[in-house]
Amino acid sequence: MKYSAEEFSRAGDPFLGRSYEEMDCQELVERMMAAVGYKRDLGGSNSWYRECMKNGWAGTPEECLREFGSVPKGALLFIREDVSASTPGKFRNDGIGDISHMGVKTGRGDGAIHSSHSRGCVCTSKFQDRTIPNGGWNRVGLLNVFSYGKTVDWVLEHGGRNDQKMSEGVIALADHRYVVGPNNETVNLRKKPNGALIERIKTGEVAEVLEEGPIWSRIDVGGRIGWMMTQYLSDFIEEVDWALPEGEPEPMDDSGDPSAALLAEVYRTMKELCEKIEHTIAKG
Repeated sequence: MKYSAEEFSRAGDPFLGRSYEEMDCQELVERMMAAVGYKRDLGGSNSWYRECMKNGWAGTPEECLREFGSVPKGALLFIREDVSASTPGKFRNDGIGDISHMGVKTGRGDGAIHSSHSRGCVCTSKFQDRTIPNGGWNRVGLLNVFSYGKTVDWVLEHGGRNDQKMSEGVIALADHRYVVGPNNETVNLRKKPNGALIERIKTGEVAEVLEEGPIWSRIDVGGRIGWMMTQYLSDFIEEVDWALPEGEPEPMDDSGDPSAALLAEVYRTMKELCEKIEHTIAKG
């Protein structure tokens, strides 16, 4: 079950003005979570930030914008500082730093809600999806127990952002398509959307579509599993012109002509590929 980040972002309103002595920053956030049904006590902002790193996502506001296209409502906000004598011992040596304060993005009014020690109460403060220098919000955390919307949820699940903001969710399926590259050229198969290259797949190869999205799809091409842009997956092999001249070509003496040898090799490769496609079509 996932909890609504939208509802979570509004759950702090009844606490506005309540004393910091009654609830510190962590207590406020956990009461907001409990109000939407998610009950958990991690003991402090340092633990909550590391929980986002482990079971969700964490980074700067600017990194969040690049990764997800927005800092969604219900995102956890943090202030990261250098490790000091006041940093709890178990957090001093993991290289993450001291997370000294936390709040929640509301997307309304000033943009954030938190329980402030300096102001002595639960209040709002400014946050406009960018790092606030000099001790302000400089980290964002997302938890995979919350639903932030189709775009963010998809990227959280699949570990990377598309080159365009996704406007639809991913549909799980098992289907077969043909790879059809521009001008019948190869198409990149990647480890994740916009990720590292696995291999260049030849036009005409058969792909099993494991997950299909409007921009990227996860496919299996003969045991090679990765991501390919959906526009290069076709239901119809007729989109590719595989016609070759009838009959065998005249034998060529390629002993002294590199270009003739290359042409002969291209013909043999194309002929083998055509036979492979015809065999695939015949199998249905």
